[in-house]
Amino acid sequence: MTSRRQSQTVGRITRFLGALIAAAALASCAALPDDSNVVEELDADTGATVARLGRPLELYRESFVQDATGRFAFFGPFETNQMGTRELFLWLAVPIETAKDAEPPSVEVNGTPLALGAMGRAADFAGLKGSPYKLPTPWSSMYYFKLDAAVLARLGAANDIAVRVLEPTKDGPVQTKFATKVADDPRLREFAAR
Repeated sequence: MTSRRQSQTVGRITRFLGALIAAAALASCAALPDDSNVVEELDADTGATVARLGRPLELYRESFVQDATGRFAFFGPFETNQMGTRELFLWLAVPIETAKDAEPPSVEVNGTPLALGAMGRAADFAGLKGSPYKLPTPWSSMYYFKLDAAVLARLGAANDIAVRVLEPTKDGPVQTKFATKVADDPRLREFAAR
């Protein structure tokens, strides 16, 4: 009897350890997509599939600011697919607290202004409950712009991207520029080619 009980116990422990290893392997695989250039995920709140960059592009502030938390803006296109209805959007996060009625940022690709579509300030503008990208800083101002295929193609061919936004200061509004070189980064090209 003792050997039968021991073999059952060993069998249970072996199955438990196997299940634990499988769960750990699956959990580690779930974290890998953010390392990919393009990621597709199901938004559990809305049932929409969201295709996005694995991580957004970082744009660097061109003027010196002593506060290190305001050095970067973040930029990322994404696509929602709700039962076959696909829509393209651009998400921007700038580390500047702006009023809800403030002038929206402007985007330049290769030195030429980009004609963006309608704008919203919350994820529900894109039919989502939350941002498709992780929020870089809680005080960032978020912007969502509607895109079309032609604008996405321009983003895919970008070498330089710049975002200009009016920053409120004690001396009045100042135009702040965030920019990055995209030439060696394949993420936008890959997203546009999907």
